[in-house]
Amino acid sequence: MLPAEARVHYLASQLKGELLMRSARILLPGLALSAFFASGALATEDVKPSGAEQAEQAIAAGGEAAASPPADAQASGQEAASTDAQPSSEQTAAESNQQPAEAEQVASPAEEAVTEQAETSDTAPEHAAAEADQPSSPAEPETATAQDATDEQPAASESTAEAKPEEPVEPAATAEGPSENSEPTATAETPEAASPAETDAAKEAAAVPADAQPQAEGEPASEAPVVVEYKFQPELLKQIAEAKGLSNQDREALTAFYEARGDDLLWVEDGKFTSRAEAAMAEIRQADDWGLEASAFDLPSAPVSADPADVASTELKLSLAVLKYANHARGGRVDPRRLSNYLDRQPPLLPSSEVLAGIAAADAADAYLRGLHPRHPQFEKLRQAYLALKNGTMPDEAEEEGAAKGKSAAKKERTSKEARLRKLLVNMEQWRWMPENLGEFYIWANIPEFTLRVMRDGESVFTERIIVGKADTQTPIFSDEMETIVFHPTWGVPDSIKVKEILPGLVRGTRVLERNDLRIQYRGKDIDPSRVDWTRVDIRNYHVYQPPGARNVLGVVKFLFPNKHAVYMHDTPAKHLFQSSRRMFSHGCMRVRNPLQFASVLLAESDGWTAGKVQAAVKSGQRNNHVNLSKKIPVHITYFTAWVDDDGKLKTWSDVYGHEQRIQMGLEGKAHLIAKQNEDLGKVQAEVVGRLAETRKTWSPSSSWSSNSQPDWARRVFGQW
Repeated sequence: MLPAEARVHYLASQLKGELLMRSARILLPGLALSAFFASGALATEDVKPSGAEQAEQAIAAGGEAAASPPADAQASGQEAASTDAQPSSEQTAAESNQQPAEAEQVASPAEEAVTEQAETSDTAPEHAAAEADQPSSPAEPETATAQDATDEQPAASESTAEAKPEEPVEPAATAEGPSENSEPTATAETPEAASPAETDAAKEAAAVPADAQPQAEGEPASEAPVVVEYKFQPELLKQIAEAKGLSNQDREALTAFYEARGDDLLWVEDGKFTSRAEAAMAEIRQADDWGLEASAFDLPSAPVSADPADVASTELKLSLAVLKYANHARGGRVDPRRLSNYLDRQPPLLPSSEVLAGIAAADAADAYLRGLHPRHPQFEKLRQAYLALKNGTMPDEAEEEGAAKGKSAAKKERTSKEARLRKLLVNMEQWRWMPENLGEFYIWANIPEFTLRVMRDGESVFTERIIVGKADTQTPIFSDEMETIVFHPTWGVPDSIKVKEILPGLVRGTRVLERNDLRIQYRGKDIDPSRVDWTRVDIRNYHVYQPPGARNVLGVVKFLFPNKHAVYMHDTPAKHLFQSSRRMFSHGCMRVRNPLQFASVLLAESDGWTAGKVQAAVKSGQRNNHVNLSKKIPVHITYFTAWVDDDGKLKTWSDVYGHEQRIQMGLEGKAHLIAKQNEDLGKVQAEVVGRLAETRKTWSPSSSWSSNSQPDWARRVFGQW
């Protein structure tokens, strides 16, 4: 028991606290409501706390002081305890702990919310922590009522805060001016101001249609298309469009290529050449080693300017150099069709789009460029011979003679070496015109060599002599496919022979036809040639032919590979002509010395025929016996004047038609000086007929015509067909 005086002081403090608590129950909800509206109105204006909020803070802070009795009451109690009987230890502990326990029980939710908002507020976290650490002042005992509030306070506070929110109290009327150091304290019901991001999100959510399907979890959010502004692409596309001398194929390929890449350039990056560009330029600079001219390629120079126009120009220049290199490596520097009508080759060029895509995807740009050159083994052999001769490592008979015979021989040596280098370059150029795939089994007829071969997997399985066209009736250079073999064929006289050889004889009479077993048809019917005035008609409209037989100029078999030149291979009765080393006697077709063995090789490959079956077809005597090959066989008629054999020895042949010289002029940029052989048979016929009409009775042929009055005329003319 406490002394009477101490109990009086204690009861007085309890009564005072009870009065303050009842006052707080009445005043606190109103203050909280005023603080709510004041803080809500001022939240977005970043103002200092109002007077009501300061009062609420004071009440909350004073709760800790009210939790314990006044200091004088405690002192009196201690003095009374020293004179009276001492209470038990349990009673003393219970009494000493009673006040804090009660304070913990009566803390209102509103005050807890105020404290939580103050602790989490971003406006003054450090200031709030400092206030919480300061001890409660005994001079403000009224704050103890906040701690002694009962559980009825939360309901009252909530109901008051929710009442009539549409009538907020104006800040000027309800709040006192805050102190300079005070910070705003959020109340329990104060809503946080929405951020701009949240506002935008709310607007987007409101714009979504009601029937929109919810987005599946994990799916990427759909985004509006992004328009990218490129730095280099516009200038590059402009330069491509304005570039002069570009083919339509190159322009279209470059435009499509760079439209797809945007600013992802192929050759330039961060103002420097890429490693791909360095490799490509290094390979192009070595073009001479491949029989090309490095000086023909305009390469960009370093360093690369940062200006978009300069970057675009550098990028385009290297791309154009690569496309040009691809054309030269794959198809040659010269278009053969510009040199002669007899050079009927179409170089196998790659499309520009394929070249750009290929080098962009290649791991090594230099290896890609090297792979564009012909992959035929003979091309590489010629290239190695060219490098050896160029570097002086190839044995050369002319070099040895020059060393022994002084200056004149040395000059001859240089001339000989230069001529051989040119010959090798010309032949390397021709390989660029050849089909990439010759075939596993094919026929190879090389005109300057006067030789025919049948090749299987790169090895010769049959070799034979052939007779080719004369200089003025050349055998054309082209590739095709053999389709038919004809036994005991009929010979249809070509227009060139009808105009140049038959017509002059017909003007003088018909003996030219009788002596050589020739017949004439018009519209499919045989006619009497003596009833036609051959000076008034076009002999090309008449079909002149020779039926099968011993006198037939095609012999017993012919080999057809249909082509626009109307040439083919065949047998011949004039076997003695094969003894000549320079076998240029025909009007364009090729005669084979041993045609039946040739037929056996081809039919065995295509249809499984034996040599005996071929002999049986000949002995049967069946005329125009056409045997269509089950498998077409490629035919390549070529004009190579240099060849490296299996022993590594270089063989050369004469330029019998002058094509080597024409190609050399083309490589030197002089193709425009070459007159192509383009014969107009209509014009030739008009000249012949005009000349014959004027001298019908006294005409004698020039040295270029053959006369049917001469005993050897048939042999000279028909022996050469």
